[in-house]
Amino acid sequence: MTDQTQLGIVILALPLPILTYLWFRYYNIIITEGTKYVGENYREEEIFLLPSSTKTVKIDGKVSILVYGVNPWITIRVNGGPKQKIFKIRLLNESGNLELINESKVFQIRVKLRYSA
Repeated sequence: MTDQTQLGIVILALPLPILTYLWFRYYNIIITEGTKYVGENYREEEIFLLPSSTKTVKIDGKVSILVYGVNPWITIRVNGGPKQKIFKIRLLNESGNLELINESKVFQIRVKLRYSA
């Protein structure tokens, strides 16, 4: 390899550890602050969704949706509206029905709902 090729590889590879560090640092901050969205007084519900299953829950006010599992994607529908795909966390301030849909054909998902009290 020539010196220019080695320099090019170093320049391209250098941002990777920096970006990885920033992703993990700010990801944890986003999740932590998202759990504080509902306030200090809250009730928590944990739901397991099997592959290709759906669950409807009643919501009223501020809700924090946290998704855990191998596949961190889930589809939601609020009050029969359009489907929305979410990744890991979603904050809502709605009243009505929340439909949780696991569109994965293989993996189950654990969903933690925090409701403001």
